[in-house]
Amino acid sequence: MLIGLLPVLDDIDRAREHGEVEGGFKLVADGLETTLAKLGLQRFGDAGEPFDPTVHEAMTHALSAEVSEPTCAEIYQPGYRVGERIMRPARVAVVEPETAED
Repeated sequence: MLIGLLPVLDDIDRAREHGEVEGGFKLVADGLETTLAKLGLQRFGDAGEPFDPTVHEAMTHALSAEVSEPTCAEIYQPGYRVGERIMRPARVAVVEPETAED
């Protein structure tokens, strides 16, 4: 059932990004997120965290001298877990360190 609600959470996130979560809709959105958190659903995936292929799905890849390890540069879609079980991996843009060419 929780997996089926993930697209609804994605829609709420997109509405928030556009400033469309207000009034009664905000109360419903906040209530849904609070209830799902009480059921153990945790959101994860933040820009800047190390890339972990067990919880992240790489959607794009780039090289950069500004990172020292594979890093999530941008989060396209957050991941969700319940306890240790991954309900959906976070979909991310990955940046890896540039290697010196000899």
